[in-house]
Amino acid sequence: MSKPGILAVRGTGSIGTRHITVLRDLLRLEPVAVPVRTERLAERQGKGFPGAPALDPASGPGPHACVIATSTERHLADAQDALRKGYSVLVEKPLSHSCEGLRQLKDLADATGLKVFVGCNLRFHKGLLRFRDMLPKLGTVEAVWIECRSYLPDWHPDSDYRKSYSARKNTGGVLLDLIHEIDYAMWLFGRPEKIFARLEHSGTLEIESEDTADLMWMSPGGAAVSIRLDYITRPTRRRMTAVVGSNRTLEWDAIGQTVRWMSNARDAEVTRIEQERDDMYRDQAEAFLRALSGGRAGDLATLEEGADAVAVCDAARRSSVSGREETIRDWREN
Repeated sequence: MSKPGILAVRGTGSIGTRHITVLRDLLRLEPVAVPVRTERLAERQGKGFPGAPALDPASGPGPHACVIATSTERHLADAQDALRKGYSVLVEKPLSHSCEGLRQLKDLADATGLKVFVGCNLRFHKGLLRFRDMLPKLGTVEAVWIECRSYLPDWHPDSDYRKSYSARKNTGGVLLDLIHEIDYAMWLFGRPEKIFARLEHSGTLEIESEDTADLMWMSPGGAAVSIRLDYITRPTRRRMTAVVGSNRTLEWDAIGQTVRWMSNARDAEVTRIEQERDDMYRDQAEAFLRALSGGRAGDLATLEEGADAVAVCDAARRSSVSGREETIRDWREN
């Protein structure tokens, strides 16, 4: 992995700070922190992070890289700004809050010759990768159950979750927040054509956005995919189960850090795979920088894959309103 010419992180909230810390402490790089709020600049610099009030046009030998870790509603504009200034970008998930403008982002990336990837760091979870490697052993998958359930107030106990981006009606909500599950479901089983969804706002959390989402679709290979996402469950659960018939099951448990294979009711093979969260961010960052230097992008989510996940979310919202299955529209037509 060669070092980039300029490496910047736009946005210095919790996720932006994680990116900066991983780049500095695990990869021994020198990222420049570019806060959205200028009052945070001195704070970042006081913690030893080089900072700048704005993203400067790239100069000198490249490639130049920028991680976009601002709030969701800013992702599209911040990515476009970085591309225009000469930076390839890794945009934190979701790529945007809707498909509007994503075709223009693709056109800009093509015109500048720069790269756009999406930060779906679960693709670098060793347990999920083990699950993917074992799928051929399972055979033709008939059904997939995915759940990601947690309690939103526990996410950041030192701050008021009701004021977080997750609570916002149009750009927050469990559907976009937990888009990881939609991304890896399509990564492993293919992009569906239609979706049925039900999004609910229980009111128990006193937030504007939906706090539960149930999604169902048929994969191109014929698997019935069911996804449950919510903000209202304790304890936290994050797992995926794929089955064939009644006696072959493959399960990934992200919280328990296990992959479980069963060929019958009495025979279970359990593999424990432990991994720190920052290790996923490190591996993702390495893949991003390697891709900018002409290497393989590997498991990085591409702009197209990130846009496809947003298109699924748009269709899910339409389905929840209409009460019927909706076609997932081509984001390039927006």
